Amino acid sequence: MTENQDSYKERMSSLKEKGALPPEAENLMEELLTRLAEAERSNLALRRAALKAAGGQTMSTRLRDALYE
Repeated sequence: MTENQDSYKERMSSLKEKGALPPEAENLMEELLTRLAEAERSNLALRRAALKAAGGQTMSTRLRDALYE
């Protein structure tokens, strides 16, 4: 899990403890966090597949950073 996801979970937990988070909102946020995790796993798999399809050639750091923005 990424730092952002951990941060979101901590913030959600804090809101829940304060009673500022209705159950419906909590369920929605949990679903969104699950989908975010799935999207990150999928993104990583696609990156690996693209690298493998390119014959293992890596691109320059500048190009990679520009493409991933």
